[in-house]
This record gives sequence, structure tokens and C-alpha cells, in this order.
Amino acid sequence: MLTRSHIALGMLVSMLAAGNAFAVSKEAQEFMNIQSKMAPDQCELQRLSGQAAAAQRAGDLGKRQGLNMQMEPVVKRLQSNQPRIQELAKYVQASSPDYQVVMQQNIDLRAKCKY
Repeated sequence: MLTRSHIALGMLVSMLAAGNAFAVSKEAQEFMNIQSKMAPDQCELQRLSGQAAAAQRAGDLGKRQGLNMQMEPVVKRLQSNQPRIQELAKYVQASSPDYQVVMQQNIDLRAKCKY
């Protein structure tokens, strides 16, 4: 399993290879760092959510409730980052020169989710 430090290191290596490591603004870099830290929780939430949906379709209320309980701390961790992410989002709008780098990182992080 990839740890947060592995993801951050991988992103730094790929940014260095692309020549983008120092080309993004301070705000975009912070935004990307927060995204990297949130990625494992987002993957975990997707996994648990998919299992909860399958349990609901199967009519297994007990399993669904258990999965929902497992999701609660993950959601809280993700929500704790939302205020800062929202502040930084204004710096990485589509018109920003950093937009493509930030969006590519987001795509790369989501692609690493294991289900």
C-alpha cells in the first residue's frame, strides 16, 4: 500500500521530471500537498462507499451500518481539510497557470486508488 510520503515523493519526482516542481505558485503547491495528504482517505471512502452500496443492494442492513460507521472518521478527516482547500481553490481556477498541473496531480492520485 502506498503511504502518504510515497505519494508525495512520487509527485515530486514526476514534477521534477516535467520541470514543474518550482513552476507552481505557493498556493498551488499547498493545494497539491493537501490533496496528496487527503488521497488515501478519499480512496478509503470510495472503497467503503462501494461496499456499503453493495450491502444495501443485497439487503444486508447490519453490514451497511457497520460500513457507514467506518466511513464516519474518514469523512471527518476529509472535512477538516475543506476550509483550507476552499481558500486555496481560488488560486487554481481554470484561468490559473497552475491549473493543468494541479488537475493532473488529482487525476494521478485518483488513478492510484485500489478497490
